[in-house]
Order: sequence, then C-alpha cells, then structure tokens
Amino acid sequence: MRFLSLTNEEKKFLLGSLGYLLDDKNTILDSNGVPHLCPYTNKEVKLDNASILPGSTIVMTTSAFTLAEYVTENLEDDADSH
Repeated sequence: MRFLSLTNEEKKFLLGSLGYLLDDKNTILDSNGVPHLCPYTNKEVKLDNASILPGSTIVMTTSAFTLAEYVTENLEDDADSH
C-alpha cells in the first residue's frame, strides 16, 4: 500500500465524491450535516488533519496512533490471508 499526500483542494474534491460536506470551520460532515467522527478516536475530523485511506472510504484524523490502528486492523489482516 502506498500513501500519498493530498492538498486541501484535492481532499475537498475526494471528500465531495464520497458524499461528505465541509462546514465553515472545515469540519467534515456526512451527507446529513452531522460531523464525521474518526473511527479510531471518536473525535470530529477537520480537513487540515484528515486522511482518506487508499482503497477504502475511511476518513480519519491523521496521527501516529490512528495510522498504526489502521495498519494493525487492515494490513496485518491482508498479510495473514496470503
């Protein structure tokens, strides 16, 4: 798996394609206008600190903790299946 760094404009485009919105404080919202919560921290995700995981629709806060959790849950499962 390869991770790419996206500009905020690229993130906005991709998030819009996935059905997300942004409020005036750049908080990511679901299609109902409810703030999107990081699946690993349960905190609201802001555009500046958002990661959109390749090959998925996972949108999460970017931190060492959340990336480690994602890798542990997803990539190790893939390695075990081979």
